[in-house]
Amino acid sequence: MNTPRIRFSARRKALLATVLLVLVAMLVLRLMGIAGFNGTQPREMDWNDDGTASRAEVVQGYTLVAVEETRDGPRTCRRYVRLRDRETPFRVECRVVFDGADAAEAPAASDP
Repeated sequence: MNTPRIRFSARRKALLATVLLVLVAMLVLRLMGIAGFNGTQPREMDWNDDGTASRAEVVQGYTLVAVEETRDGPRTCRRYVRLRDRETPFRVECRVVFDGADAAEAPAASDP
């Protein structure tokens, strides 16, 4: 029995290869810890603390800035570092998040 074979044109093959290369590049950047691919929103990419995230800062967030996240109980810290110097962070953000079990253990606020 002859089944028809699907043949892709050269243009479709090139498009498929391009899409696959972009997906592989995004995966590699995610595994490297790049901030833009690890949960940092563009509005949070104000690296020079001037109050606005410029286009250049957003591009840096997707290419040059890595983030390392650590957890210690309810405390979560995100260290932002440059790829060329991963030892010295230029920003550290820490948050304490109580989930349902931790909230029951936290002392209740009393009204005076």
